[in-house]
Amino acid sequence: AIPLRSVPLTMQQAIIAVEDNRFYNHVGLDIEGIIRASLVNLQSGALVEGGSTITQQLVKNLFLTHERTMNRKLEEAVLALAIECRYTKEEILEMYLNNIYFGSNAYGIKQAAEIYFAKTPDKLTLSECALLAGLPNAPSLYSPYVNFTAAKERQAIVLNVMSKNGYIGPTLANEAKAEQIKLAK
Repeated sequence: AIPLRSVPLTMQQAIIAVEDNRFYNHVGLDIEGIIRASLVNLQSGALVEGGSTITQQLVKNLFLTHERTMNRKLEEAVLALAIECRYTKEEILEMYLNNIYFGSNAYGIKQAAEIYFAKTPDKLTLSECALLAGLPNAPSLYSPYVNFTAAKERQAIVLNVMSKNGYIGPTLANEAKAEQIKLAK
C-alpha cells in the first residue's frame, strides 16, 4: 500500500470525477446518485448505471460478495456509513486506491502503474492517470492490453468528466487525449 500523498492529485481527481463526483459531499451514500441511477435503469429496462459511492465500492471489495441482492446492498450501505464515521475522506480514498482492481492482475494503484506503465504512481502523467481511472468500471473491457481503442475511448470519457467538473481545462483534456500512451509490454 502507498500513502495518498504518493498518488498524483490528477489520479485522485480522475477517480473521483468518474466514480463518485460528490465524494466529498456525502456520508458514504449518495442519495441523489442512487435516485439518478434508478431512473436511468428504469428508463432503459436494464441495470446500466450504478449509484455506488467510492465508500460503498470499498466496502464491497473488502468485506462483501459481488452478488446483486437487496440484502447485500443494505449491508453495503450500513458498512459504508460506519466507514465514513470512522475514517476521513482522504483515508477512504487511500484505501480505495490501494485495493481497487485495475485489471491485468493489478490490485491497487501501485501495481497498476507498474503493470501498465512500468513506473511508480508519482511518475504518472495526466493521460496515464485518466486511462487507469477508466479501468475499474470494466477492467477486462477497457484494458489497453485487450482493447486499446476501448481504453482510449474510456480515457476520453474520464478526461471529459474531469474537465466538466472543473479539475482540468478543456485544452489540457485535449492534450492528454492526444498524448501517446506507452505501455509497459
